[in-house]
Amino acid sequence: MRVNWEAFTSGINVALLGLAGVFTVLILFYIVTKLLLYFSNKFDKGDSNTNNA
Repeated sequence: MRVNWEAFTSGINVALLGLAGVFTVLILFYIVTKLLLYFSNKFDKGDSNTNNA
């Protein structure tokens, strides 16, 4: 059995690009979630002081 090394390296490159894309999306999702939680808590604390009647 002969290995076509050009096809093999192309497949490895595609797999690495795919993994890099998946981890990039996961990191972006984490950052956006943290930012949304930060702003949600910041605005919620500002509104809770005015409703203490």
